Amino acid sequence: MKRTAVLSLAVVLAFALAACAPSGGLKTGAAAGESLIKLLPKSTMGVVAVDVARAMSTEAAKKALDDPQAKAKYDEFAAMTGIDPMKDISYFGFGLSGAADGPAAGAEGGLVLTMTYDKAKLLALMKEKAPEVKEETYNGVSVYTNLDGAEGKQTTAAAFLDATHIVAGSAKGVRAIIDVHQKKAESAAKNAELAAVVKKADKSGLAWGAFALPKELMQKALASSPQLQVLEGVTGLTMAFDYRLAEFTADIRALGGTEEQNEKLASTLNGFKALGAMAAAQEPLAGEALEAVDIHSGGDHTQILITLPQELLDKLGKMAQAKAGDLIKVKKDEPAAEIK
Repeated sequence: MKRTAVLSLAVVLAFALAACAPSGGLKTGAAAGESLIKLLPKSTMGVVAVDVARAMSTEAAKKALDDPQAKAKYDEFAAMTGIDPMKDISYFGFGLSGAADGPAAGAEGGLVLTMTYDKAKLLALMKEKAPEVKEETYNGVSVYTNLDGAEGKQTTAAAFLDATHIVAGSAKGVRAIIDVHQKKAESAAKNAELAAVVKKADKSGLAWGAFALPKELMQKALASSPQLQVLEGVTGLTMAFDYRLAEFTADIRALGGTEEQNEKLASTLNGFKALGAMAAAQEPLAGEALEAVDIHSGGDHTQILITLPQELLDKLGKMAQAKAGDLIKVKKDEPAAEIK
């Protein structure tokens, strides 16, 4: 089993186990989204962000700690790291940047976690749990590498950016964020293509995403896959997820294109929806979920709007559990493989 650094553990467990109170003094909502963009490098092509404080205020999150086992893990995590997710976790976002030599050369990524934390305690714990970790200095900031544990797979780096930000990701991605933070490089806010897409994204809910799709990248994709011709004209993608008044919503929009191109894309997606409805004819609940999906086009976008009430979410959850149970039972009932 890999000995992953506690920094990575903090990111995952804090989000999974956090309870419901907003983080005092730290930005949340749209304001946090704007701050995130100003920390990511100008080369950023896409960003995904989660308002942890907002997400953990939902009824579903509040119920999580009703489980004694979950509560025990929560308490163990808080004691081990000195981080109380109820009070300390605020927001996190991930940015994906294109390589300087173009998309074909690969991409770099960086995650920014906004929180309050005890640096000394986290460092001590990290060195205890991941003794292979290496420390180097970049522009006066300590960058920790070899967080993946095994030799030859040292792809993850992390750094304590300041009193309220921890960054993690590829080594280049982490250094790029440090450069932006120190005003030595321009931020994603200066990327006109991405900024135009981010401006259209609703950043007030639980989570959101914005991706700029460069023309040359789309042209290559369309040339290699004729089936994707329906995406001709798309220049960006936004996603917004929220949960209010016992209802989950997802708003996904493909931006750009002419009115005719958007109508064609919406028609194609509705065709897939119809095929799904036919396949779900024997499962009324699946059909009900498909009915919650509305696909239509506007003059400059194509929209997929999903609205799922909590009652339907509960039913879908029970159905998924039942299906999983049936699958496990079938696996157990299968005869053992013949030994040759």
